[in-house]
Amino acid sequence: MGDFDTIIEGGYIVDGTGCPGTYADLAISNGKVVEIGNLKDRKAKHRIDAAGKIVAPGHITEHTHYDAALFWDPYCSDSGENGITTVANANCGFGLAPVKKTDLERCMQMMETTEQIPVAHQRAALPWNWETFPEYLDVIRQQPKGINISTYLPINPLLIYVMGVDAAKTRRPTEAEMTELHRLINEAMDAGALGISMSVMGAEGNSHLDTDGTPMPTDVIDEHTILELSRAVVERGEGVIQMLSQIVYFGDRSIAEKVAKLAHGTPVRIIHNVFLTHDLLPQMVDDDLAWLNDMRSKGYNITAGAQLNRGWIEGGLRELDSAAGQLNAIRQISACNSDEEVLALIRQPQFVQAFSEEYASSGPNNGAAGLEGQTILDIGDNKALEKYIDKSLGQIAAEEGRDIVEVLITLASDSELALQLKSGCISAEDPAQAMKLMLNPYIVPGGSDGGAHTKSFGMGHYPTDLLIRFAREEKLLSVEEMHFQLAYKPARSLLIKDRGALLPGYKADIIIYGLEELHFDRERYEIAHDMPNGDWRRKSKSGGYSYIIVNGEVTHLNDKPTGKTPGEFVQVTRNRG
Repeated sequence: MGDFDTIIEGGYIVDGTGCPGTYADLAISNGKVVEIGNLKDRKAKHRIDAAGKIVAPGHITEHTHYDAALFWDPYCSDSGENGITTVANANCGFGLAPVKKTDLERCMQMMETTEQIPVAHQRAALPWNWETFPEYLDVIRQQPKGINISTYLPINPLLIYVMGVDAAKTRRPTEAEMTELHRLINEAMDAGALGISMSVMGAEGNSHLDTDGTPMPTDVIDEHTILELSRAVVERGEGVIQMLSQIVYFGDRSIAEKVAKLAHGTPVRIIHNVFLTHDLLPQMVDDDLAWLNDMRSKGYNITAGAQLNRGWIEGGLRELDSAAGQLNAIRQISACNSDEEVLALIRQPQFVQAFSEEYASSGPNNGAAGLEGQTILDIGDNKALEKYIDKSLGQIAAEEGRDIVEVLITLASDSELALQLKSGCISAEDPAQAMKLMLNPYIVPGGSDGGAHTKSFGMGHYPTDLLIRFAREEKLLSVEEMHFQLAYKPARSLLIKDRGALLPGYKADIIIYGLEELHFDRERYEIAHDMPNGDWRRKSKSGGYSYIIVNGEVTHLNDKPTGKTPGEFVQVTRNRG
């Protein structure tokens, strides 16, 4: 018998705390890091030669939607192959439980319209052998996992479960209903829920839509109800409340401030979403920083997620909700049930006029670089339109003296919706904005939205991109600083105590890589036909990791999955059952 299960030899160990790295060996036993130092004379069942490589903690992401994907993809691609070893699911109040058997179709439709997870995928792959949230967590614990999973209790299905969808959208819970909601929140957290999540964006400027085009319950419930739901977690005195309350200048983050005030003096963490960077709105970063720093100066236990990667959005007119879903016109298009409905809508002159007027009044704060920055990738079989390939909508509008919305709608209509677009970068190309955010101790970079919007993008690449950009290309941050940002910082934001760092006693979630070997193709996403029933998705062309290790077992070797599924369910709350 060896002293250890595995020894990783001779790598440059970056422990995730931000402290200086060192060349050393690292030993793993029973899925945990047990010793770091000179272990040349010690025995192990397995040895990994990491000479010339960086050995660092696996990336942790706060914001994903792999709730459904986990049932057909244990590695949660494209997160798993990009060194992400732990994720938090069911963000923004959307998820798969609790749900009554009579509401299964309604639940699937909710996930399709809000997070673009097709009903057909859910119907084909999910067992739906749960009703309550604890029953759902039992299934997740048993499900083979190639990464570690934590999850919120999403408030939308909870409200529907207790009140019914119509009541949840139109009135406050009764006293009896609120008592039951509190009971179920505590029951879920007893069973392992990270806390609760909700989108509270309001009715206007909100891309989270129900099947009839109206907002979901948490986006229209009043402030009193939001605070009373949050009170269940605050009175419990542990866990996380995740809130999507503002995107750019849409929404109202004062509600996040009020929830943080409610939780003042308790261990309950508020995670506010979402901070963005934008080349056309550089003042936004300073505004966001001033707000968050003011919250922290008051003693509020709040952090904020920031999306900083150089991703983009691809798709046709019906996928523009990912880039510009705050626009009412785009929401109308998204609410259509077929291509025929879309074509009928966009061929109405009054719709085009209203769309044009709306966009003129709001402009490029909708989507990456606005509509102007959308580049044409494909135009279908209409030969007369081929001249527009590789041109941006803004370029076409300028060359032809046409309104930008008219250009978009005409190309979509004339191509019979074959038009395919690539947005500009979703974050600022100017690295100074991202640096301001990352250097703030209360802001966590990343958040892939992984598992959602899969026909528009795949952003599990974000930690690979940030390492390439800030540590290798721009040389603005050291690898020590980057792994603090990508692992330990999100772990502590999520209140996870034993992951995110390479320290004795911590879980052995480890990546081994060469910085120069990381890669990320910014030209196009890959089309992968690996969804249920052979359906397709978009994913990033990225990677370069020699080893990805989860709980002491190798899950990826040179970018290829090994078939091992050592992932665990991550619980940060006490089990009071």
